[in-house]
Amino acid sequence: MKLLCQRGCLGRAQSKRQCFHAQTLRKIFPVVQSELNSIQAGPVHALRKAGRVTPSYDLKSQSRLDSWKSIALYFGRTCRTVQRWHCENGLPVHRAGGIKSSVFAYVDELEGWMRNRGSVVTDESAGSSKPVPARTPLGEEASTSPNQKLNSSLIPEQAKARSRDLVDLSYKMWESLSHGNLQAIVRFLREACDQDPTNATAFGCLSLALIAEGLWGDVRPEAAYLSAGAAVRRAFEMDSEEIEAKCADAWLKTISTRDWEGARRGFDAILNHRSMGTRALNGRALLHIVEGCLEEASSLLLEAAERNPLSSSPMALYCWNQYLAGEYANALDQVEQIRAGGRPCPITEAVEAMAFIQIEEPEVHIDRLEAMVAASPRNDIVRGVLGYTYGTTGQDRKARKVLDAITDSGSRAMRCEPYAIALILIGLNERPMAVEWLEKSFRNGSLWSLGFQSDPILEALSNDPHYLLFLGRASYPTSMSASSHLASAS
Repeated sequence: MKLLCQRGCLGRAQSKRQCFHAQTLRKIFPVVQSELNSIQAGPVHALRKAGRVTPSYDLKSQSRLDSWKSIALYFGRTCRTVQRWHCENGLPVHRAGGIKSSVFAYVDELEGWMRNRGSVVTDESAGSSKPVPARTPLGEEASTSPNQKLNSSLIPEQAKARSRDLVDLSYKMWESLSHGNLQAIVRFLREACDQDPTNATAFGCLSLALIAEGLWGDVRPEAAYLSAGAAVRRAFEMDSEEIEAKCADAWLKTISTRDWEGARRGFDAILNHRSMGTRALNGRALLHIVEGCLEEASSLLLEAAERNPLSSSPMALYCWNQYLAGEYANALDQVEQIRAGGRPCPITEAVEAMAFIQIEEPEVHIDRLEAMVAASPRNDIVRGVLGYTYGTTGQDRKARKVLDAITDSGSRAMRCEPYAIALILIGLNERPMAVEWLEKSFRNGSLWSLGFQSDPILEALSNDPHYLLFLGRASYPTSMSASSHLASAS
């Protein structure tokens, strides 16, 4: 009986405690529930719950992200995921100095990279193969229409003056353009755009500088051209007659969209309108190379070199044009002159290697080519010429070793030049696969793809059905003079 009484008292005490807890929960539950509802109703939470790859709303207004954490937050992913995207898929992330320095990325480049990946992105961070809808580009989320101009009155005059000074500085540096100062030009123009986003000239010049980086191999061409196209569109939104943007647009039509006729009209209109220094002359000369008019290209490149004697680009392209025309000794002499003047670049190094194996038997220059590769280990074309020479002289094992070194270099393999791989495969007589890499070089907008019709090494493929089919799809243009000659003959 006593035991039952004790149990009854304990039961009544426990019941009181339960009642107290229940009353407490009833008081605080509405507050907690309200907080949960507000969190779950937030746009970021809802989009992440749905699996969307959506930029952080806090970062939406920024033009530059300065750490892996902010880049990851922008995509709504982990740092490890975006680092893997950078290594394996070419996510455009830059470093301020060496390999251990801090990183930064520009929002417009990230936007272009996402658009280039397609409308469906795999949810890599979750390790799932289920496709996830791609996020809406940042430009489309903004409330402003594409043609709406920014209110320049909101920008401090000091920032506008700084932007103009940076553009003027880039003009002066462009007069002595070299492989060494190109990245500095891009950096100054980036800052000019950051300081004054209404400076149309800054965006037009930035586009030209990005195109040069893609052509010279400093940046993957397709990534460089995406950013350059975005810069051109920004410039045209503010000033549809901006001359630098028009020049960049003609360049992009030549190397990216392959609108040959549109590029010809664009360059000719610019050259007739006003002097554009080396930029429009170089572009029109490259279009002559595409057409197979190598003499006309030489004339324009020499004119550009005369106007800007300190710039490396006209003479580097002139050396390549001489090689394409079969003037190998002259090409080598010009390369030597450029080296003596302290203006070597990856283009002249590649031309030197290709001309050597044309002027004499290839095996004579193997030692020289090996030394060139040791001196310029990141120049894929020089390595490709060495692999080609190994293949044509029966040293297949060495050729495949060079091929493996180019294609199995980790993240570097993402930036390898397809034309270099095609050269090695031609030397190994694997022609169908070589044509596939030539086609990839054409799609990527490689500089070397502009000279395929005149390339001496590619003469070995002149009767190959795969190569002829590729040329038909590429639809390389013919010169106006050649077209009129064929018409009169008909």
